[in-house]
Amino acid sequence: MSLRHLGVLLALTGAVSARAQQRPNLLVLDLEARGVGLPEAQAATGSVVRGLRQLEVFQVLSSDDVRQLLALERTRQLSGAKGESSVGQLGAALGASNAVVGSVTRVGGKFQVEIRLLDAPTQRVLNQKALNQASIEDFATQLPGLAQELMAPLLREQQGLLVVKSREEAAEVLVDDTLVGSIPLKAPIPLARGTHRLTLRKDGFIAQTRSVRIEPKQTTVEEVQLQPSADYAKVYQEKYGKVRVGAWIATGVAAATITTAIIFQVSANNEYNNEFKPRQAWLMGAAGTGPQTKPPDIANNPTASAAWDSCVGNAAGCKAAAEDAKSSVQTKQIVAISAGVVGVAAASIATWLWLSGKDPNRYADVVAGVGVNPNGGATLAVAGRF
Repeated sequence: MSLRHLGVLLALTGAVSARAQQRPNLLVLDLEARGVGLPEAQAATGSVVRGLRQLEVFQVLSSDDVRQLLALERTRQLSGAKGESSVGQLGAALGASNAVVGSVTRVGGKFQVEIRLLDAPTQRVLNQKALNQASIEDFATQLPGLAQELMAPLLREQQGLLVVKSREEAAEVLVDDTLVGSIPLKAPIPLARGTHRLTLRKDGFIAQTRSVRIEPKQTTVEEVQLQPSADYAKVYQEKYGKVRVGAWIATGVAAATITTAIIFQVSANNEYNNEFKPRQAWLMGAAGTGPQTKPPDIANNPTASAAWDSCVGNAAGCKAAAEDAKSSVQTKQIVAISAGVVGVAAASIATWLWLSGKDPNRYADVVAGVGVNPNGGATLAVAGRF
């Protein structure tokens, strides 16, 4: 490159940089075509440039930009034909510390795109990414994001945080195709500035992928709702429907048995105080080991008082009635204790089922499914009740 050309290039790029609010220059050379036509290589290069410009971090200078600035065949050769050999020279001329280079290769009926981030002065590789088994359509949809991921080493100092929320526990969270955790995440995810691919996936659910933009020193919150397949929703409803029925049954058993325990215990206490206690007290008094007169607590209880009085002059009948009352009280207490144990166990089971079980109708309103299109292909459908 001549001194005259270099001077013109520096002047023109200086003006561009000033208009770009002093963003650092980033040189993007045409991706090398290996066994593919020029249109495919140009399409891939254009997608990379578009993705890098969407970051709004760099002043992206493509080979087309350089050719337009100088309109010189000499520059076309430097920025195109010689590839990486001209990175240092062009980087110095453009004031670009870094450059993006790469290649497009045909592999069978698909393409492989490989891009590298270079330190322009030394041509040292700072990062590299590859898109395998790609179609022309993938150039437009996936290459921009891949190019943004390539810039991670230059954007580490410009990080933000990503908070991912979802009601689907254990759903895997992937950022730029890298698994970073599962729901619920323990902490926000630190990410470099720019656009990233966020994916949530879980067995039985339709994976959700979206682009999220991270700004420096800001927290971005993304709430992702996964839609289950119809089969998963059916199995889920059957499973937790049974758990819910079990919870209701256990609750009913607990309520019935605890009520039974209370009723029998109250009955045992009443029979003890009204039937057994007054007769036992009279018998003890008659034997000289107890009160000779009616105690106040018995006298103040009409039923107990009548039982005491029935013993007067009928010691044998009093003793038999006392034995019957004692046996009845013991039986009722055994029933009360047994029912109480069953009630506590049923209550514990019911509590566990209520807490561990989930709403069986959770997915009743929204279910995702994949149907076959009569004209070919498949259709994703989401049905709901509103």
